[in-house]
Amino acid sequence: MSDLPIEQNLLLDFDKSGSKRTAVAVTTLHPGEKTPHAEHDEERLYYFLDGRGVISIYEEFPEGDVYEIRQDISVFMTPGITHEIFNIGDSDLRYVEFIVKGGVKPAGDLSWSAVSQRGVTVDKPAVGAGVAVTDVFDEASNRSQREGQHLVIRDVNLRRPQKFANAEVLTVAPGRATRMHTHFDTGETSYVISGEGEFVWDDERILCKPGSVVSYPIGVQRQVVNTGRFPLTYVLIASFLD
Repeated sequence: MSDLPIEQNLLLDFDKSGSKRTAVAVTTLHPGEKTPHAEHDEERLYYFLDGRGVISIYEEFPEGDVYEIRQDISVFMTPGITHEIFNIGDSDLRYVEFIVKGGVKPAGDLSWSAVSQRGVTVDKPAVGAGVAVTDVFDEASNRSQREGQHLVIRDVNLRRPQKFANAEVLTVAPGRATRMHTHFDTGETSYVISGEGEFVWDDERILCKPGSVVSYPIGVQRQVVNTGRFPLTYVLIASFLD
């Protein structure tokens, strides 16, 4: 197997990101390819778009924690966790990476901190390693939340996040929209999986389609509008700002 991905497309770099600390890339592994067994300095959320593969975490395959990966599975990692991704199918394995800088790698060996209650903000949390795998559209293990009949929200699990605030997958019904709102504590970055519509940015409207990325800074009035015939689904991550 090859150790280098053939295609990696950087859709958003840190300097152009509204949230300033978030970059977004889409990687394609052709059949039989794998990524290097490596660690990264940033928190990462992988969201798998197409194909089939496995991810081996901590040790090299098969000694590591091995998970099957396929469409609509996400994997979150804190900094410093070694891993490798294999394409074991007969078609391309594609995934989007949300890369958030500013986290801290545990010093020395892996460290596990206490997991705080969801929604509790810790001013100076202990640095700990964390991995979370989510089968996003599996209602048995990841039950969706509904806001009326026009919006469905599915959580993407995070474990011991540092600069990540939350992540979720949202689906907006045709002809409908999220409510206009803003955030003053986090930046938001979204990647469109399917459908078409508009991202509202104050008085601007930004057209979107599959593969589009929009990154909002704090304080911007925002809304997502489905202007197409089919559901509009996108992955959203929020990150804390310094």
